[in-house]
Amino acid sequence: MKNVAILLAEGFEEIETLVPYDLLKRAGIHTQLVSVENTKTVTGANGLVVEADVLLRGYDFLNTDCLIVPGGPGVEKIGANELLRDEITAFAANPYKVLGAICAGAALIGKLGLLKDRRYTCPPDLNSDSFGGTYEKKHAVTDQNVVTGISVGGAFEFAFDLIDRLESHMKADELKEAICYTL
Repeated sequence: MKNVAILLAEGFEEIETLVPYDLLKRAGIHTQLVSVENTKTVTGANGLVVEADVLLRGYDFLNTDCLIVPGGPGVEKIGANELLRDEITAFAANPYKVLGAICAGAALIGKLGLLKDRRYTCPPDLNSDSFGGTYEKKHAVTDQNVVTGISVGGAFEFAFDLIDRLESHMKADELKEAICYTL
């Protein structure tokens, strides 16, 4: 079974975090919310309080297949944490791992130089020529082992692209039908 960690920082964007969490779980992928605050409860950008599954302190990234960086103001705390920057960079560099980043999370990995020579998306106002890749104004873009999402409006497509990359295109299509995403 694949293991996914979604980073949860104070001010996380709720939809960009919980839609992938829910859909990955429905796809049968072991998915955990990892509190970078080292507290079990974390408050989102719009005030939703969520209980993390595990704390960052002592979390085993070696046995994690996919690391997801959601957007929201909390992404600043993720970017300021040296351990997390190192883990994000390691996931991007490892072709056997998947790095997912949506909205401000995608902009963060761009600032870290991880979108160089890759196709990607993020909100147009957060995009920068300094990212060194090819920007696509789409809900979600997959380039090798990096999956990016534009923003809240692309949360479903972002999650389905992660499922496609982690499991299969057929699994993503089955889930789309099961939740009436595809009519």
